[in-house]
Amino acid sequence: MKYIYILKTGETFETTKNKFDDFEKWVINIINHKNIKTIDILNNEKLPNIYSAKGFIITGSHSMVTQELQWSLKLENYIKKIASKNIPLLGICYGHQLIAKALGGVSGYNKKGKEIGTVKIKKNNISKNDPLLKNIPLLFNAHETHYQSVLKLPHKAIVLANNTHESYQAVRFKKYIWGVQFHPEFNKEIMKEYIFNQSKDLIKLGFNVDQLIYTVKDSTLSSKVLNNFIEIINKKKR
Repeated sequence: MKYIYILKTGETFETTKNKFDDFEKWVINIINHKNIKTIDILNNEKLPNIYSAKGFIITGSHSMVTQELQWSLKLENYIKKIASKNIPLLGICYGHQLIAKALGGVSGYNKKGKEIGTVKIKKNNISKNDPLLKNIPLLFNAHETHYQSVLKLPHKAIVLANNTHESYQAVRFKKYIWGVQFHPEFNKEIMKEYIFNQSKDLIKLGFNVDQLIYTVKDSTLSSKVLNNFIEIINKKKR
């Protein structure tokens, strides 16, 4: 039996976890698939035998790609193996940035600063034929919380969506490898929790926290990315 592996690269805030559980649970609550296993990379769980995988999802993290932590460098090398075997892979936020770095791009601090809250993202013309963004409108809401971004794409990577803050909101890195900077696994309540838990830092950065919370909107359209990815896995010929 082959599995879809969620490679967990972080943990949410303790108060958020008490209310809503953690990253992997949010993904599992959305996707429609039975054979799912979570590998807790942050706590040094062993990476799975690559031949046991139907696909991989790399979660977000409160760490930074530029820290080059030991577990992150180990996962970076593993991403290269995934790419060499043509196994479907989706990176979310940190996962997106780490994939870019692993495949020859550059990730680091966005010169525009932090992006947080519900934002508008726009698909481009190329995305019309890409299965990851299928049945998602040209302009859609998504939830964001990040300081770092993909700054330079790997060779032959294709941009699928962007906004005024972030040039690479959705990218197809290879035939079966994608990354999204936004969080398709977040719902409104989780997004509000993230704003609330970072409120002191956000105020120092000049954000209006009350306004951010007030403008949090539904983002179920962006969540389709996850089930679209599962459909890609299911359709792929092994």
